[in-house]
Amino acid sequence: MTNASPIADADYYMRLLVDRVPTMLAYWDRDLICRFANRAYEAWFGADPDRLLGTRIQDLLGPQLFEMNYPFMLKALAGERQVFERVVPGPGGVQRQSLAEYIPDTVNGEVRGFLVQVTNVTELKETQAALQRETALRAELERRTVQLQTALQERTEMLNVLAHEVRQPLNNASAALQSAQGALRKQADDVVSGRVEQAQQVLGEVLGSIDNTLAVATLLARPDPVDTHDVDIAALTSITIADLPANERHRVQVYQDPHLRTGTMDMSLMRLALRNLLSNALKFSPSGSPVVLRISETEDPPALHLAVSDTGPGIEDEVLPRLFSRGAHGRSSRGAHGLGLGLYIVDRVMALHQGTARLQSTGAQGTTFELVLPQMLVQGLGLPSKRASVSVDQSP
Repeated sequence: MTNASPIADADYYMRLLVDRVPTMLAYWDRDLICRFANRAYEAWFGADPDRLLGTRIQDLLGPQLFEMNYPFMLKALAGERQVFERVVPGPGGVQRQSLAEYIPDTVNGEVRGFLVQVTNVTELKETQAALQRETALRAELERRTVQLQTALQERTEMLNVLAHEVRQPLNNASAALQSAQGALRKQADDVVSGRVEQAQQVLGEVLGSIDNTLAVATLLARPDPVDTHDVDIAALTSITIADLPANERHRVQVYQDPHLRTGTMDMSLMRLALRNLLSNALKFSPSGSPVVLRISETEDPPALHLAVSDTGPGIEDEVLPRLFSRGAHGRSSRGAHGLGLGLYIVDRVMALHQGTARLQSTGAQGTTFELVLPQMLVQGLGLPSKRASVSVDQSP
């Protein structure tokens, strides 16, 4: 086109422009006769734009589409700009979403025809529909989340009510048995007194099972991470030991680094974890034998270490892979029973603290569990939870 006149160049580029755009562009006169159409009509209707010239619009659209669009044509010929959406059928039954615009051509107050611009908005409509579906799904998810939270709250409240209703008579029974045991001892009736003591032990185990069941329900429902504070370690151990059966507390021997005073933790959760470790150690070791709690710290990395050791028979090999799972039972004990929740609770509590619970050693001479509690936690920071590990030294 370099040797052509500027006008010819302009005509060439104008035609090139209108034929390359995907939007349908056309001009229809007052008699609805086509005076111009670009190449997009070929893609939309399979019509040669050159042959469209002089064609009536109803012949292009067909009777049904023409009837739907005709009111807009009349308004355009009356000088009113029209914008509307329409589904335009395509080859093979394809339904294409379109945005049509009729622009009146007004000269000296007289409308001589109108320009047509039709844009394919199928992808846009599909995207909008997908967004609407996603919004609806999200709203449904939020609604169900609220329902689940409400149900969870109601379940927790019912568990608390049930626990209170069950605990109260058991506590009353325990107090009555303790009073009866005292009276029997005064009468030197050791046989009956021993049976009363056994009954008290069973009641204590039932109460412990109730507490652990409620603890699991609470731990599973609470979000990560926990809210930690500086806790007096001596107070933690004293309160935890006080949770144990009165006739077993004397067996617990505590060895704490003299310079160690406080640790960062959620006290109620750590009390729960430590109580379960101590209860297991008392349960799975010979009657009257000592259970040792050693508390120390390391500087690199900063961590608090709590190790509980007993002199029991050790843990069977087949139990080790699932030691920290719910329902895991292993060692023989003096009338032990329960749901197998103790070590699972310990594991969960330590995971919430970004710490670890591990089996340090087990064998014929006894078992040692260790809790490692990091002391450089950033409150409110959701770090990935560490799973409890089983690292066993089988040497006696």
